[in-house]
Amino acid sequence: MQELKVMSYNIENMKNLFFKGKLVSNENKKIKSLEKIITHQRPHILGIVEASDKLSHHHCFIENTDLKNLHYQVGKSNHKRGKQDLVVYYRDPLEIISIDDEIKFYDQWTEDIDHDGIKEVCEFERKPLEVLFRIKGSNIIFLVILVASKSKGVFSVSDLINHQFLALANRKRLLAQSKKIRKRIDQLMSQQPNLPLIIMGDFNDEPGMDSYEKLLGASSIETIMGSVFDPDKILHNTLWYLSKTDKRVDLWTTEYPDLIVKNFGYHKAWLDHIFISRNLLTESGKFRYIRNSGKIIPKDLDAKNVSDHFAIYCKFKVET
Repeated sequence: MQELKVMSYNIENMKNLFFKGKLVSNENKKIKSLEKIITHQRPHILGIVEASDKLSHHHCFIENTDLKNLHYQVGKSNHKRGKQDLVVYYRDPLEIISIDDEIKFYDQWTEDIDHDGIKEVCEFERKPLEVLFRIKGSNIIFLVILVASKSKGVFSVSDLINHQFLALANRKRLLAQSKKIRKRIDQLMSQQPNLPLIIMGDFNDEPGMDSYEKLLGASSIETIMGSVFDPDKILHNTLWYLSKTDKRVDLWTTEYPDLIVKNFGYHKAWLDHIFISRNLLTESGKFRYIRNSGKIIPKDLDAKNVSDHFAIYCKFKVET
């Protein structure tokens, strides 16, 4: 019996840690805090959102920190996602079978998002990263899909009306991306029903519907999780159980200031998620989710030094 830990982390502007292939000395506080968090958690898979797009940067970070003692390897696609990439670190007993074999699925498409009879052109700013893993010495394989969805934030506002216009537009883009991800999940579940799926990352949405989503009639997160009319394909949210405990007040992964009401207060939102397919909930499965193991890292000074998001993780059991 073995346990595996899977972690998702939006490392804010990771590329800024490097200059000319070396770690930047004036970013030493963030580097040391990031090193401390990762080596303390020791995830077997670390999915990094807002990762550097340079493979050499990741090797540099691993070799010049205590991460080298964990013998991490880097899983990076040849597909260009811009300067804020999607990358995975992984270690024994895992090996990668393939990366981004079905990247064309996420190419530009058209869809009528707001049901006005007009199809809009839709696209991802950063296409989801698909990594097919195998546990060495076994026939256990599973697919990790790492996601960085469109932000709902409006960061340039001239007035309240313009803010509302841009906010609704962002919700439409986010919903379009969520529907596309859900179509991919449905496709995988139909073609490979026994393949375990782990979908994680920064989804920029939390459960329920805000006022803009109510105008669209849909929640992005619930769209990805699936329909109650097809219950066998609904994804399980590994942090959801926290909402039923005394930890519910801490169930948020980022905070941000209100750009409209300058009261120095912060909004708290649960935007980072790890979803799993139902075949990982089977108690007799050789590879299965450890129930109620989903957690958020401590919101301490180290975590605040690293990012405006807090990493989340969960655990799995392996019987080989």
